[in-house]
Amino acid sequence: MFQLLKTFGTVYETRNFTQAAQQLFLSQPTISLQIKKLEEQLQTSLFIRSGKQEIQPTEEADFFYPRALQILETWQDTTARLQEKENFREHCTIACSHTCGVYFVPAIVAYLIHHHPHVDFSLQLMNSEEVVHQLEQNKADIGFIEKAVRSELLTQKAIYQDQLVLAGDPQSAYWLLRENDSGLRFANENYLKRHNLNPHLVHVNNNEMLLSLLSQGVGQAIISNLSVREDLSWQELPEENQRYFYLMTPKQRFRDIIKHILTSIDEYLAEKPS
Repeated sequence: MFQLLKTFGTVYETRNFTQAAQQLFLSQPTISLQIKKLEEQLQTSLFIRSGKQEIQPTEEADFFYPRALQILETWQDTTARLQEKENFREHCTIACSHTCGVYFVPAIVAYLIHHHPHVDFSLQLMNSEEVVHQLEQNKADIGFIEKAVRSELLTQKAIYQDQLVLAGDPQSAYWLLRENDSGLRFANENYLKRHNLNPHLVHVNNNEMLLSLLSQGVGQAIISNLSVREDLSWQELPEENQRYFYLMTPKQRFRDIIKHILTSIDEYLAEKPS
């Protein structure tokens, strides 16, 4: 049954039998057979086949997907704890967008490690959209992002007000932009549109590289005040100079340890000086 659920989840996410087969290291006929077997057990159709490869999930599949992930998570957590039966260590995966992950989350993790010594933490750095995707696919337990993102499967809570500043050479004809799904990309594009600016653009998919370029006198960019270095010139923004960091959690999939960790995060934020 658990293999059938894993196969269903992969097919649901990829919308493609071939890609699912490649990810699971199975043949395409095996994937098709497992989906058919699961449909027979559930007595419902999970996918609409519109071609050899093209499929679309049914309403029943949309309903079943988060529940299948919850079943798999419970099973994986149970087997992991049994394998670690001498100390019953727990695990928690935290996905973070770049600025959150580098300048905000480490202090939270230090607090969590102190209060949850029997938890093995895994930290992953990516842009905000990828954080949401990881949470929706049950590949992360908790997420921290830098912009509001809609998701029917996740709960979003504003936890920190970040100050934005304009950094770099104000005379430069170049502007540094992060990748499309970055929270800072959104803030920079809004600023450029608002002020009718059309600079030469340099695209950078890493925040540390962007800061290093600014320190070398290359271009301008709006960045978080948390990331300002001593060797970097910057100025305050007169308008729209704030944004929020958000805590993202699944609406339906909660292991007890994740509930305890979220309580500790709330305690840390309550104690943190503003």
